[in-house]
Amino acid sequence: MSARPLVLVVDDKRNMVRLMAKVLKDDAEVRTALNGTEAIRILEAEPVDVVLSDLKMPDMDGLDVLKACRRLRPRAEFVLMTAYATVGTAVEALKLGAYDYLTKPFEPEAARAVLLSALARATLARPGEDADPEVLPGVIAQAPQMQAVAELVRRVADSEATTLILGETGTGKERIARAVHALSPRAEGRFVALNCAAVPAELLESELFGHARGAFTGATSDKKGLFEEAHGGSLFLDEIGDMRPSLQAKLTRALEERTVRRVGENKERPVDVRLIAATHRDVEAMVAAGTFREDLWYRLNVALVQLPPLRERKEDVPLLAHHFLRQQAERARGRTFTGFTHAALEAMLAYDWPGNVRQLRSAVERAAVVSTHPELDVGDLPPEVLRVDLAPEGADLAASTWSEALERGRADVGRRYLEAVLRRFEGQVAEAAAHAGVERESFYRLLRRHGVDPATYRRE
Repeated sequence: MSARPLVLVVDDKRNMVRLMAKVLKDDAEVRTALNGTEAIRILEAEPVDVVLSDLKMPDMDGLDVLKACRRLRPRAEFVLMTAYATVGTAVEALKLGAYDYLTKPFEPEAARAVLLSALARATLARPGEDADPEVLPGVIAQAPQMQAVAELVRRVADSEATTLILGETGTGKERIARAVHALSPRAEGRFVALNCAAVPAELLESELFGHARGAFTGATSDKKGLFEEAHGGSLFLDEIGDMRPSLQAKLTRALEERTVRRVGENKERPVDVRLIAATHRDVEAMVAAGTFREDLWYRLNVALVQLPPLRERKEDVPLLAHHFLRQQAERARGRTFTGFTHAALEAMLAYDWPGNVRQLRSAVERAAVVSTHPELDVGDLPPEVLRVDLAPEGADLAASTWSEALERGRADVGRRYLEAVLRRFEGQVAEAAAHAGVERESFYRLLRRHGVDPATYRRE
């Protein structure tokens, strides 16, 4: 394999392949093909990292080349270029695994920026890593629990059934909702999302159903609600468990009659909307307590999708961490990331991630920002991610006071951090102190306080 990444440009116009070969000559090795058949021969013979292919070609179109690329080079990224861009083409290309698409005519430098981003992702995945497995569009996972979720979502998506997604905060409920929409017959319609908890209760009805001019103070004109905005598509209501009971009754009526009435109007307006709802709350317990309407629960609970928390699918943690790091590599100009140290992965696997996938993404982004090395180490992770043993195994932690327990935890995190930084800088205290943002003398005091010897980490 060439040390440089390999890009394949496919277009039946010779001037286009020559132009793109010239644009990319400083960034990658470039192979060119004037038709799909020739492109497939190159894909079979060479370890291509990125394919840039035209859509319309005489022997086969770009989507056929994309399908062949997914089969022959599943870890390669694919960018489609076309003068005939439509929503349907874009959706189909993205469903098949395309990284992006370019609409002709485009500026060469704009195309180069997209291809460099694709190259960053492809080449970061190259050293011994499999391609990120998407169990659903936009959903990265490999755990058996998520495979089962994906199978259920595909079945649910084919129907028009109202769908309820349950899961803890940060488990990716909106991503699942978007996957339901993307795989459904409504994929070319709008996907409209609203977080019910983020809208004041007195304004939520207007957001959902719209209002007439003069319906209330500040209503200076007629306004469509989100049900009307989503006509022909899908409406996603996140945190529906936070909706007040009076509005739950109106939502139930809208679902039953497939009509909405704007605030301040008596007119019924028909709507063709698929409702997808989500919440982190225990809705059945809320029904039993009388805080959630039973009739709405039955309306929502037609197709139920339960998402497992990240702590119950730990095998996805390294996969997701590398995925988020690749995303950081795409955004960070001039930065290269090679992955995580064993200690960093061990710390992430040991942590329970109460904020789930969202918290993991934030932790990786933070680590990428603070790290000065291509390989992210345990010291780059947020302090809360580091596993803290507050007491030896078998000891009675409750025998400590609150302040004593916290102090013991701080000491453990501090020692682990100092060890990680010294390991990275091979015992060179000046460099380790500069990285930590601590004066050298203060750093020495911290070493003495935590009983850490820098000589242990120096090369012989």
